[in-house]
Amino acid sequence: MIEYTNKITALYSRLSVGDDDRDGGESNSIVNQKAFLERYARQHKLMNIRHYIDDDESGRFFDRSAYIQMISDVESGKIGIVIMKDMTRWGRDYLQVGNAMEIFRRNNVRFIAINNGIDS
Repeated sequence: MIEYTNKITALYSRLSVGDDDRDGGESNSIVNQKAFLERYARQHKLMNIRHYIDDDESGRFFDRSAYIQMISDVESGKIGIVIMKDMTRWGRDYLQVGNAMEIFRRNNVRFIAINNGIDS
């Protein structure tokens, strides 16, 4: 069994370009995603959480700043678990998603997409 306690539990949130449900800061959708992911982490006793947030970013492209930082942290061994609300938060390019899944696998990172029932 892989030990995750000393590593980051990455909570990834993304909202598409042009969503205007903002109250001056983060969009309401991002606020809701963060709360949803935090609740899941708390219920499953996952510690050392860190949010990676791409607000107002298209799922078509993978040059998103928080996504790039998260992958970098995975490759440097800092992250043990990546959690997303669902696969639509990740992106629409299935080849890129597959590449990231391979990066997670190579680095022994557990991946969870809550609403899709995915837990590697």
